[in-house]
Amino acid sequence: MDETQDQSVHRKIAKNVSLLSLSVGLTMVIGLALRMLLPRIMGPEKMGIFYFADSFTTAFFAFLPLGFTTYINRTVPSNHGHVRDIFDTIVLMELLMAALIGLAMFASLMIFKRDAGWETWGTVMIMGIYAATFNFQRNILHKIFIAIDKVRLVSIINVVVKIVLVAGCLVIFKFHPTILLVAIMHALSEIFGLFYMMREARRHQFFGEGFSRERLRELLKVSLPFYMAGVLTTFFTETDTNMLSFMSSDIEVGYFGSANKLIGVFLLLIPILQSSFTPALSQALHEGAGNFGKLYKQLMNLLLVFSLPLSVVLILFGDYISRLLYGDGFQASYKIVCFLTPVLTMMYINTFTGACLYLSSPGGQISRIFIIGLIINVALDMVAIPIGLKFGPGGAGVAVTFCTFICEVYTFLAMTRIFPTQVLDLKLFKNMLVILAPCWLGMLFYEPMVALNFWERLAIAALAPFYALLTRLVTMAEIKAFSRLVRSTLTS
Repeated sequence: MDETQDQSVHRKIAKNVSLLSLSVGLTMVIGLALRMLLPRIMGPEKMGIFYFADSFTTAFFAFLPLGFTTYINRTVPSNHGHVRDIFDTIVLMELLMAALIGLAMFASLMIFKRDAGWETWGTVMIMGIYAATFNFQRNILHKIFIAIDKVRLVSIINVVVKIVLVAGCLVIFKFHPTILLVAIMHALSEIFGLFYMMREARRHQFFGEGFSRERLRELLKVSLPFYMAGVLTTFFTETDTNMLSFMSSDIEVGYFGSANKLIGVFLLLIPILQSSFTPALSQALHEGAGNFGKLYKQLMNLLLVFSLPLSVVLILFGDYISRLLYGDGFQASYKIVCFLTPVLTMMYINTFTGACLYLSSPGGQISRIFIIGLIINVALDMVAIPIGLKFGPGGAGVAVTFCTFICEVYTFLAMTRIFPTQVLDLKLFKNMLVILAPCWLGMLFYEPMVALNFWERLAIAALAPFYALLTRLVTMAEIKAFSRLVRSTLTS
C-alpha cells in the first residue's frame, strides 16, 4: 500500500467515521429524554422486566443473521453489483429464520419463566419483534448500504428511527405509561425503519434475481463457519443480565441493567468504527496480508487512543451521569458503573479484533473461543452472584463485573493466538495497561473518589491528555497527522 493509497483509505475511513459519528451523536441527544424519563417513571423493578426482555430476545435473535454479515463484508465492498445476486435469497431466509426463532423463544419462555406475569410475557414477545427487525436492519440492510458507500443514508435512517421512538414514548408517558406500551413503541419504530430501508432497497434495484439454492449454498459456505461465532458473541454479552434474572430479582436486574446500558452508551464508537473500518479492511485484505496487517495496527492504536477519554470520564463521573439519567432510585448501580469501566476497554479491543478475524480467519476457531468463554462466564456467574447478593442492593451486579472482565481478557488472549499476523506485542500490551490503570485505580479508591466534588474530579480528568503523551499512548507527531487528515476530510 503506497502513500497515496494509504491517504485515500484513511480519508475514506475518516469520512465514514464523521457521518456515522454525527448520526450516533444526534440519536444520543434525541434519546436522552427517553433514557432519563423511562427509569424515573418505571422504577428499578419495572426496568428489570424491560432489561430482561431486551436481553432475552437479543440473545435469541442473535441467530437471525445466519452469518450473512461476514459474507457481505467480504464480497460487497469490492463488487457492489453482487448485492442484486444475493438480496432475494437473504431476505427469504431471514423471514424463515425469524419465524423459527420466535417459536423457540416462546417455548423457552414457557420453560424458564412459566410463573412470570402477563406483563413480562407480553413485553418479551413484543421485544422479540423489535429484536428481529433491529437485527435484520443492523446486520443485513445497514451493512449492505455501508458496503456500497451509502453511509449518509444509513445515518439519516438511524436518526429518524430514534425520533419516532422517542416521540411515541413521550406520548405514552403522558397518557398511559406502561412497560408493555414502551416495548410496542420500540417495535413500531424499528418496523418504520425497516419499511423505509426496504423501499430504498427496491429503489436501488436490489430485488429481481429471486431465491436461488445455488446462491444460498454459496452464502452459507462462507457464512456458516462464522455463524456460531456471531451468535456466541451476543450470548456472551447478554449472559450476565440473563443469569441475574434467573438467580436474583427484577430489582437487581434493574440496577445492573441500568449500569450496563450506560456502558453501552460509552460503547458508541464500536458500531461507528466497525462500520467505518470494515470496508477498508476488506479491501486491504484483498490487496494482500501485508496491507491488512499494517492497517490493523494503525486502527488498533487509534481505537486505544479514543477509548482513554471515555474510560476516564466514566470512572470519574459515572455516578453523576447515572444520577442524571436514572435518578436517586438507582443509586445502587453507581458502583457497578465504576467496576464495569475496565470492561469498556476490553470490549473495544475485542470487538475490533473479532471483526478483523471474521474477515481473515476460519469461523470455527472463533466459535470455539466463544463457546469456552461462555462456559467460563456462566460458571463464574453461578459462583459470584450468590456471593454478591450478601453485600446488599447492587452487590450481585458488582460481582458479575469481575466475571465479565476475566472472560473479556480470556477472549482477547485466545483471539490473538489465531490472528493471521502478530498482534500482542510489547507496545500493545503497554498501551492496554496505560488505559486500564486509571480504571483499576478508580475501583481501588472508589469511596474516596466519589467523595470528591465535581471540580476536583474535573481537575483530575484534565490531566488525561498529559497522561497520554507522557506514557506515549499518542505522540505529538500522530496528533499533527490526525489533524491534517481531519482538515483534509472536511475540506473534501
